[in-house]
Amino acid sequence: MTMRASIPSFVAALALAVAVLPAAADDLTIVSKHTKGDGPPTTSTAYFASDKMRMSRTDAEDFIADYATGNMTIVDNKKKEYYTITKQDMEAAAAQMQAQMKQMQAQMQNLPPEVKEKMAGAMGGAMGAVAQSVNVQKGTGGRTIAGYACENWIVTIGELSKQETCVTTQIAIPVAAFDAQKSFASGMGAMAGPMAKSMSGVWDKFKEMKGIPLYSTDTVKILGKTTTSTTEVTEIKRGPIPASAFAVPAGYKQVESPMAKALKKQK
Repeated sequence: MTMRASIPSFVAALALAVAVLPAAADDLTIVSKHTKGDGPPTTSTAYFASDKMRMSRTDAEDFIADYATGNMTIVDNKKKEYYTITKQDMEAAAAQMQAQMKQMQAQMQNLPPEVKEKMAGAMGGAMGAVAQSVNVQKGTGGRTIAGYACENWIVTIGELSKQETCVTTQIAIPVAAFDAQKSFASGMGAMAGPMAKSMSGVWDKFKEMKGIPLYSTDTVKILGKTTTSTTEVTEIKRGPIPASAFAVPAGYKQVESPMAKALKKQK
């Protein structure tokens, strides 16, 4: 089962920050600028309120989370469509994934030992290899971005990629956003199957970077081609966020979520 939900790339870093920062009551609005290769710059805005969260990026779908219901809404601004992934759908998908894994494991018991070992490696080995190659190190120096001081960190994944990140501990996420991000991460982990165990080691390494990233440069090498992208926070605002910031634009059509469709097919 797959879920097509294009969440802005900075979300992963912000989710990490939520996991390691003390929570506070202030609502936050974080505006960032992104560049990739020779492409034109794009912008994103992250809203963290006491009851909802929204990630909006000019080159990707919007992501809205409702803390009370646990639902996530994905807004496609190009197609002028949106769909909602409910908490119940995520729980059903996780249960279905776990049931499929148990069935697969039961079937594997009747296979020769060498075949079982090869299949187990195919199920979790690739992610395990990635986890082993991740290296997180404290860099030297720092800078001030959007009025906040940050410290440099370097993250590498073997020869594949290198990320230089400047992280601040001077900003805290609202309490409700803190709890919602933890719940979302747990739900995604439940659907990750055997990969979750491998990726837990990666998560532990990233926890060394305590804070919210204000600037990052990523260099990725694939098939001899090198691509560099940057993300820089340009503005941070504290204070109440209007309800309109979390609304789906008028006239957008609601469609069925890919996850709901996949669940129906599996029944």
